[in-house]
Amino acid sequence: MENLFKINRCILTIPIFLLVFQHALSQQEFIVHRVKGEPYLEVNDSIKSVTKGSILNDNTFLNMNRDDVVNFVDEKGDMFQLINTGTYSYKDLKEIPALENNTSFMRKVYSYVWKEFTNSMPARNNKSGVVYRGDDNILMRYPVDSASVYGGEIRFEWHPIKNKEKNYYFLLRNTESGNVTTIGTPATSLSIAVDNNLLKSGNQYEWSITETRFPDKKTPFHQFKLLNEDEFKAKQGEIKQINSFLKQLGYNKAEIRETRCQDFKVCY
Repeated sequence: MENLFKINRCILTIPIFLLVFQHALSQQEFIVHRVKGEPYLEVNDSIKSVTKGSILNDNTFLNMNRDDVVNFVDEKGDMFQLINTGTYSYKDLKEIPALENNTSFMRKVYSYVWKEFTNSMPARNNKSGVVYRGDDNILMRYPVDSASVYGGEIRFEWHPIKNKEKNYYFLLRNTESGNVTTIGTPATSLSIAVDNNLLKSGNQYEWSITETRFPDKKTPFHQFKLLNEDEFKAKQGEIKQINSFLKQLGYNKAEIRETRCQDFKVCY
């Protein structure tokens, strides 16, 4: 009976070990963070373009042309840059040293970015590359969800719906008062002044884009905190680190602005 118990315990232990081992293998991958030029991936006899969020692992070969640049990150938050032409396996990519000017703060952020991409992989794999509005698709683009936003005027941007003729409906909710403002527009952006009317510095808000002026409880919202001057000044140390690091990587002003907002959740 005792031997039978030991055998059963071993049988139970093996699947758990295999699951842990499989999970460890699944973590062995890089996530593309930035692309310049037209590099492409060979994945199981198919050809795919390289975009932000592309996976680099044992199943992929990265093909680099002249003037192509690919930045990618690992689970630890280390950043790598590839600028040479050629075809690179995952084994080749692991031989590339991490950028030395990456600070502990930047590693912490890019480790978070890596986890965000890998955790959202199943959902992204089930969607096409076309952004459109459905009950479970999100149109909001800028500001990103959970962002800290600063400025005298906030520009909200969203993805267009192909062949759409009717208005989009912009919804702005004050999380403290619960008041919701609805604005219909055929455009894919809207600017609102921070003048203590709809927007007031120091407050928290939620916003959404829908196709109906009467959304239901399933309507997704993005949250953001509208920073006041003191709160924005308190973030200057982090912002300088971010700007300096991205500038050293060759990011232009527009790329720095977009990356700072998407990855670091500071939008201005």
